[in-house]
Amino acid sequence: MGPSNFTSFLFKLTSWLGIVWLSTTIVRFILLSDSNKRVYNHTPGPCRILQGIENGSAGIEYVPELRLAFISNGLGGSDGEIGRILTYEFPEPKAEQDRSVKIHEAIPLKIQKSDSFRQDKFSPLGLSSFTSKGRVSLYVVNTHPERKCVEAFTFVKEKSLLQHRKSICDHKFNSLTDIAVVGADRFFVTNLAYFNNGWMQMAELSMQMNMGSILLFNGKTVEYAEKYSPSPSGIFYDTPRERLIVSSMINEVIQLYSVKRDLSIDHKLDISLLSSPGGLYVEQKSGDIFASFHPVLNSLIFHWLGTNEERKASPSQVLRIRMQNDDVSWVVTEPYANDGATISASNAVAYVNDQLLIGSLFGKCLLCDVDYPTLA
Repeated sequence: MGPSNFTSFLFKLTSWLGIVWLSTTIVRFILLSDSNKRVYNHTPGPCRILQGIENGSAGIEYVPELRLAFISNGLGGSDGEIGRILTYEFPEPKAEQDRSVKIHEAIPLKIQKSDSFRQDKFSPLGLSSFTSKGRVSLYVVNTHPERKCVEAFTFVKEKSLLQHRKSICDHKFNSLTDIAVVGADRFFVTNLAYFNNGWMQMAELSMQMNMGSILLFNGKTVEYAEKYSPSPSGIFYDTPRERLIVSSMINEVIQLYSVKRDLSIDHKLDISLLSSPGGLYVEQKSGDIFASFHPVLNSLIFHWLGTNEERKASPSQVLRIRMQNDDVSWVVTEPYANDGATISASNAVAYVNDQLLIGSLFGKCLLCDVDYPTLA
């Protein structure tokens, strides 16, 4: 084979490989967009909108010692809205009969600023807490383009106040999404993707390049716990079982890791769910995993790109995953699903005293009674 023939062969081979790669990418993107999916509405019981929240409830953190849920509000500026943190106090279990008459309202917290914090550059998403000797520390992912940091606060319940303690920033924080606190000033965070530019990030996610990451802040420095992770979005630390749970929005799986004493992680299991998970919650007693989902991904993209007045509805879904005794098998049920008319783009969830609290990216927050907990 002469030099010219060999060059021609290489050109043809490269062209065919390029066509095959492009074709598979297009097919994967079509399947990823969920264009063939339909969502059928159902609820686990009576539901009502939580008052006081209009422009997003994208992150939820429940603190059992206080019966309080912290809710992040104002993601992405929400068309001029300043980022806020609100609280909702769950009723005591004995007060179940009063649920229907209680005014369900989220209360905004005042923020006592420090020199390193600016509320006009506060775009909260994921949040997590650490409680020690009655003191609650709240850690909030700040996704503002000019300030990609984790903001640390101390909660003063008597004054409905968050005192800003410090900002933890690092060049590795390029597309922060969620946070899981494992100790005082120690936490894991997720980077959804490698690129933080909108179009570059969309291209990366569309091609399922698995270039996201799980990061650990050990109290002093930020290091990679998992450098190449498939689009990690939500993250939750299951303290009793020393287990880290991570959701992969694009790969439609929930990953389970064991956490060692030195805070290194060891991958144990992938739970494939054929829907795009967002926020996570673990019921401490049973170990059941609750996850919010974006069941139709193409609707989520249009929802994300719109403005508050023009956002197209994006379906919502909550799944409950009951791990079995062997810890390698599971049972999945669907307590809630909606086509986006009631709550659009569900991104956070908490399950407390047979009540389901569901947060959305840019819209309202929904509270549902679970009438039959063993079936939901």
